[in-house]
Amino acid sequence: MQLISGTQMAAAIRQELCRQNGDQGVSPLLAVMLVGKQEDSCAYVKLKQKAAAEIGGQCRVVHLAEDISASQLLAEIATLNQDPQVDGIILQLPLPAHLQPRQDEFLQAIAPQKDVDGFNPVNRGLLIGGQPRFNSCAALAAMEVISRYFPELKGRNALLIGDSFDLILPLTTMLVKQGCEVRVIPEWDKEAAISADIVVAEKGAPQIIKKHHLGRVHLLIDAGWYWTSKGSRGNVDNEDVAVADGLLLPVPGGMGPLLIAELMYNLSRAAWEQQGVGS
Repeated sequence: MQLISGTQMAAAIRQELCRQNGDQGVSPLLAVMLVGKQEDSCAYVKLKQKAAAEIGGQCRVVHLAEDISASQLLAEIATLNQDPQVDGIILQLPLPAHLQPRQDEFLQAIAPQKDVDGFNPVNRGLLIGGQPRFNSCAALAAMEVISRYFPELKGRNALLIGDSFDLILPLTTMLVKQGCEVRVIPEWDKEAAISADIVVAEKGAPQIIKKHHLGRVHLLIDAGWYWTSKGSRGNVDNEDVAVADGLLLPVPGGMGPLLIAELMYNLSRAAWEQQGVGS
């Protein structure tokens, strides 16, 4: 399969956003709420800080104690909602175990107009209603690739493997609204042949998808991520499927950089709207 560089696509998105923000005289400010000191979360936050700088913006990291209470976290969110300098707010996930049962409550507390992750239930509902304010960055990343290779989706068919609220569910809605026939498999089935114009594989295991699993697939998006002894890997065995026909957005260098670029897109839109300028 021919590899698609998500890294290159993401760089082009950031470059264009930097130009637009410069033309508008806007420097978007992203507030990232980081609860505790999980190594993976800290690494992701650094990537977001770097991306914000590359679009002419800023990233304010709000470090919060691991044992913060739910009421204290809600108060911190309320403070950022009311800060006129803050254009976008994200709550870095996953949260510590004692806060996870109330995750939806925290996401709902983020003002919809500053919810640049697209996780607030209000924004999720607006997507279903056809008038979204901010879509999930993961779904936007997948659509960025899909739209590039399938500018007309009516009559195409897609297979989505997974069940996540940030990728599979919003992407299903986005594809259906463009006339695409969508099938969703909540869990990877290693016995099933994969055949569709577009396949997005979120659930599975490291390198579980081999060439013999692939039927007629034009575009395969690997949306899995696992840390192995050989580094980061996705659901697709890149070497094994290399001789197959079609296109592959691989891991690494695929969804990861694109997701952050789409976060910068949402952040810029939030800043344009809140500061009363056009895009």
